[in-house]
Parts: sequence; structure tokens; C-alpha cells
Amino acid sequence: MTASATGAWTPWLVSLGALAVLLLATWAHVAFWRRKLSLPLTYDEELRVPVDGNSWCELRRLKPATPSALPPVLMVHGIAINHRNIDAREDVSLARAMRDTGRDVWLLTLRSGRRDLTWRERHSIDFTTLAQHDIPQAITTVLAKTGAKQLDYLGFSMGGMLAYAAFGRTVPLEQIRRVVIMGSPGIVGAVLPGTKIAAQIGRVWKPIVPSRLFTSLFAFVAEIVVTPLQHLFLNPHNNLPGLLHTFMIDATADIPGPLGMNMVQWAAKDGVVRFAGEPVLPGLAQVHAPVLFLAGGADKLGTPKSLRAAYEAWAGPKQFILLAKSAGFSADYGHMDMVTGPQAPAEVFQPIIRFFAEPT
Repeated sequence: MTASATGAWTPWLVSLGALAVLLLATWAHVAFWRRKLSLPLTYDEELRVPVDGNSWCELRRLKPATPSALPPVLMVHGIAINHRNIDAREDVSLARAMRDTGRDVWLLTLRSGRRDLTWRERHSIDFTTLAQHDIPQAITTVLAKTGAKQLDYLGFSMGGMLAYAAFGRTVPLEQIRRVVIMGSPGIVGAVLPGTKIAAQIGRVWKPIVPSRLFTSLFAFVAEIVVTPLQHLFLNPHNNLPGLLHTFMIDATADIPGPLGMNMVQWAAKDGVVRFAGEPVLPGLAQVHAPVLFLAGGADKLGTPKSLRAAYEAWAGPKQFILLAKSAGFSADYGHMDMVTGPQAPAEVFQPIIRFFAEPT
């Protein structure tokens, strides 16, 4: 190779070397902070539940020392997160607080929340798939394992939206005793600029959202640098010190392409949540289980107004709690801090525990 040819290749080789160094540094950064900030928790039982023929969701059980006579409780997380959304830390865990009252608690990790999704799953999981398979199979499994005829259902964010879609369609109504909905919009709003453009792109390309990589990159500074993006997901001033770091490492999950596009396209069109193309809220006119809705006063994802749409459609006995200073609470709760806020164990967990403790 001549000197001139070698010189022509030099910039490319330098660029490739710099890229390799950058990728290696990024990998090392992510690996370090995931090890340092992660807080593993233990469970009494962990199950892989087959769904849809060639996939699975996961169930984790927290058994009480002294069981109550009340039925088991199934807790379902939201989008871009997993079961640790409701079980962040031993001392700030709605699931463990419920367990400590004698309830048999089951935490569902939807397929969308798994860390080991295949390429096919990342490009095929959508909202209808989860409502049609994961939710009914999880309920059937919990009832079979416990021998109960009914359970109490708690849905956080998308976990509640899946209840809107599944109850009376894929889940027999007689299996549900009482329901708690936390920050689950009945109407999806456009929360980021460019939603309509993204919806058009989604007609031909449904990109996976690498949420876990993003949160792993920035978790170490999340409580030092407050950005507008944080305000979208929570009230950054309503979190226990150190908890947000762990939450970002342990609770986040990537968003499968079709599932993310479901939300974007609903928001870009009319906000109506759909199951197999059909609006889900009219079906709530058939749901007579008692329900408790909790809306954060500063929640930008599940706004109080968007929850009101589902509340009004629900046929059964219903209650609505606005977690805001104007309603006597310590803070205007955002989305995630409903389960991670410093006063959440007293202000949020206790009303839920009392509601689920009421007889049929």
C-alpha cells in the first residue's frame, strides 16, 4: 500500500478507534452503575407463566406470615417498567406493606417488562396482546395456586389500562373482587412534542425504545440534575433520597415497538384506548366490582382528568382520591412518586390497604 493510500485510510481508522473506545466506555459506565446502584430483593416464589403459545410472563409471590381470610392481591406495573415499580425497596413497597397486613401478594411482570425479550417479542408485543393473554393467564394462575375464586387487582398506569381492556372481555368479571387504579389514563394525551409525526412514522416503522439503557446511563446524576423530562414521569421533589437511583436501575424496562406505537398513535388521534381496535371505556359499564382511583395532582402521564374519564365509565361503587396539596396531602404527587414518595407509605399505601380490607 502506498503512502498516499495509507494516509487516505488514516482518518477512517482513527474514527473507528474512537468509536470503539466510546462504546467500550459506555458499556463500562453502564455496567458499573448497574452493579453499584441495584438493590436485589427476594421473593417467596417466582414463576414463569406460559402465555400465547411461545412466550411467558412472570409472577413473584410475597406470602404473609399470618394469612388473612381475604383473597390474594395481584399487582400489575406500567409501561417501560417491571414489577419493581410497585416493590422498589423493602421500606418503600406497596407490595410488602400489603403483605404485612396478611395478604397473599402476587407481582406480575408483563412480557413487556421482561429483561430477556427475544428480537421477535420486541417487535410483536402490543397492548392487545398483553390484555388478551398476560392478564387473564396471570389471574388464572394466581387463583389456581391459591385456591381462591376471586382476587383483588391493583393496576399502576398501563396496569390499570389493561384492566379497562381485559375485564369482561378476556377476564371473567366474577374473578375480580375489588380494584385499585393508580395513575391509569382512560384517555391518552400527547405528552411530548412531535407525537403526530411519530405516529405517522409508526405506520411503517415501530422502533424499540431503549428505556433501560437511557436510565442506566443517567441514574447516577438523577437526584443532582433535575430536567424537564423528569417532571414528566414524577415530581422530582417528592422522592426519598437515593431511591430514584435504585428505581431507575431496577424498575425500568425497554418498550417493545408495537406497544410504544399503540400509545403514540392513540395520543395522536383522539386519545381513545383501544383493544383489538375497539374503545375500551364503554366496556366498564359492565364492571360492577368496587374500585378506588388514585390520581396525582402533578401527574402528567395519568392526569386527574384522564382518570376521570375511566372513573365516570365505571359502573360499580367507586371512589376517587386526588393526591394533591389542595386535597390535604403533603405534596402534589407525580406519576412514579405515588409509590416512591417519602409520605407514600402513609398517604397512598394506607388508603389502598384499607380499601382492599373491606368485605365483599
